[in-house]
Amino acid sequence: RRAAMTSHASSAAMTRALPRASSHRRASSSYSPSSPSPGRARSRCRASASASTETATTSETSSRDVVPRGDTAGAVMILRDVRVTVGDRDLLSGANLRVEPGECVGLVGANGCGKSTLLRCVAGAREVSGGDLLVSPRADVGYLEQTAVSGSSRTVAQEARSRMTHVIDAESALRAAEEAIAAGDVNGATMMVAARDRFEAIGGDAVERRVADVLNGLGFAREAWDRPCDALSGGWQMRVALARLLLSPAGDCQSGGGVNGGFLLLDEPTNHLDASAKEYLAGWLRAYKGTTLLVSHDEALLEKGVDRLIEVRGGRLRGYSGNYSKFVEERSERRRVNQAAATKEKAKAAKLAQFVAKNSARASTAAAARSRAKQLEGVNARLEEMREDGDLDDKALGAGPGDAKRVTLRLPPAPDGAKEVLTLTNATIGYGGGLSPLINDVDLVVRRGDRLLVVGPNGAGKSTLLRSLGGSLRLQGGVLAHGEGARVGYFSQDLAQELPSDVPPLTHVLKVARAANPTLNEQTARSVLGALGLGGNAAKDRVIGDLSGGEKARVALAAFVLRPVNVLLLDEASNHLDAAAIEALTEGLRDWDGAVVAVTHNEAFADALEPTFVARVENGGMKSRMVVGGALSKRDFSATAMVSTGGVAGAVREDAGAGAKAKAKAKAKAKAKA
Repeated sequence: RRAAMTSHASSAAMTRALPRASSHRRASSSYSPSSPSPGRARSRCRASASASTETATTSETSSRDVVPRGDTAGAVMILRDVRVTVGDRDLLSGANLRVEPGECVGLVGANGCGKSTLLRCVAGAREVSGGDLLVSPRADVGYLEQTAVSGSSRTVAQEARSRMTHVIDAESALRAAEEAIAAGDVNGATMMVAARDRFEAIGGDAVERRVADVLNGLGFAREAWDRPCDALSGGWQMRVALARLLLSPAGDCQSGGGVNGGFLLLDEPTNHLDASAKEYLAGWLRAYKGTTLLVSHDEALLEKGVDRLIEVRGGRLRGYSGNYSKFVEERSERRRVNQAAATKEKAKAAKLAQFVAKNSARASTAAAARSRAKQLEGVNARLEEMREDGDLDDKALGAGPGDAKRVTLRLPPAPDGAKEVLTLTNATIGYGGGLSPLINDVDLVVRRGDRLLVVGPNGAGKSTLLRSLGGSLRLQGGVLAHGEGARVGYFSQDLAQELPSDVPPLTHVLKVARAANPTLNEQTARSVLGALGLGGNAAKDRVIGDLSGGEKARVALAAFVLRPVNVLLLDEASNHLDAAAIEALTEGLRDWDGAVVAVTHNEAFADALEPTFVARVENGGMKSRMVVGGALSKRDFSATAMVSTGGVAGAVREDAGAGAKAKAKAKAKAKAKA
């Protein structure tokens, strides 16, 4: 059961809900009945990224609907000849698409091609630059974006339930009917019947069961439901945002789908989810009665959760029926067929050109030459279309969807230092302040050249272990020793939230990297940004505040890997990266002579890293093993092996741990005084 979202209008909101309203159109400048047929039509898209215009509103704060509404002729959403421009670049041009009721459509492509920007346009968070983008007038639109972060002081359960406005309204109607009956109102009984019918229609009696199902499915252990959201790390706040979306009106669809049902816009929803939570979300999407437009790099989700895929590649939108594996197969077959057709067209063009050149000058054959010249124009036009599609490119298709090219990422040489860079002896990992330890009796030695992969269920303490290794979180017992000359770098997704908004990515990366290495040149910084999907003008001509959430995460990662360290602690470093960027990053890490300790839920990243050791954290302990040939165990990432044991116990912010200590100290002081 899904409930979509209605969201905060404040900048701290994690999700944005877009209420239903009367027809409201934006930038519908070129639609006519003769416009190209929607669906699997094509559009031009250049590699760039979304502008971030924070304009979405909520039903709680405004009656204005920012979603571009209009007559969709039975579809939930249509694009007709849509153009989306950022700066001086067209991300999309001539884009056509039709999304039918009940579909789950996956939108795939290389980093920075404009997928997130298109979702923002559909949500009404920014305008298209031309063409016609329309959403059904009565569709409930729910939007989960990459940068959704909550500053809510509500508990996890309260925040997850807070956007169930359809339930809240129905409960209010019941209370009003009860008050009317108690006051002797003659219409009280009629009001009660109507209110009860409404309550039953939205499944009001099963609300708490639905809340429990979603929170459990996304990895929140029962004891975590009462934890305040503002004590959670950014990744777990994203999970709360997703839960809130699934429990809001757009996702519930109790009355069925159709053009009047829910319409979910999901931007990388599996970031920060482990295997079990990903399985849950895929099943949720399969059972969802509404319509979904999904941006994701997660091949497993695209394999199990979508009906068809739209690829942004070669400046076009290309439609493919079926799941991810069928998409890969069909794309290769299309390329083969088109290249064979192109070979014939080239031969035909050469023959026509030869005839025109030979016969244009003679009066007796000039008319025939002009006819052949006209035919040649048509053949060249078809070849140009194939060239724009990328089908005349002799290069092999990339590792993933879209235009991603193979790139190389070279990390700075690791500074000299001791062979054993990190040592834990009989360590107790946790936050103290009266909280139970997360991991006990940890003995660990990390050496230069090691690639240690840390796995385990949600809340077991993997991220907390990394903080402890980096020295930002004190051990609750035991000894942490850094070897002589050890220089440790710690990367977490929360770093993206701390970026300055008014400077270009290249400027920021150079500033951070040169603080540690003044000799770093601009070309090196550009190559790292390019390897992570921020090449060309996107790195220099746009400010960070205009980037999507995924692009901001890549800026933070680029600045991080350029600092000269000999130990890298990576917490979900692959989030927001496409297949080509993951390949570049892991290849760079494999060739680097420092030590790598990585926590990840991304099995593709883990496999490509080729770890030398795997440490499994669960049930309050940690066991490590050597990996022979880089091969992982099936248990390392199986959904059954990743069942949550502690909810968000190991995912609280560092300052939350300090807060817990302060509270425990104050409590002890008050008790002593009493």
